[in-house]
Amino acid sequence: MKVALAPQFIRRYAVLSKTERELCDAAVEALPAAFGHPHRHAGLGVRALRRGVYECRATLSVRIGFTRHGDTLLLHTVGNHDTIRTWLRSYS
Repeated sequence: MKVALAPQFIRRYAVLSKTERELCDAAVEALPAAFGHPHRHAGLGVRALRRGVYECRATLSVRIGFTRHGDTLLLHTVGNHDTIRTWLRSYS
């Protein structure tokens, strides 16, 4: 699987602390190999929010919202639970 970054993800990633960015990088790196394999992604906490829309955990308080398009995972946003909830409401 490949990973693509949406402009909103890039903007939100830029405001994270250095530690949060490093942990986010590790989660993004592990995501393609773990996606679709529940035993591998236990540490990432990947879960479906609705059909085709997912989140994974970078830290206890930082989540990544993404969608799957064929063999590509498109990362839309990164932030806390409220950020993911807001993105989910606006995502059609």
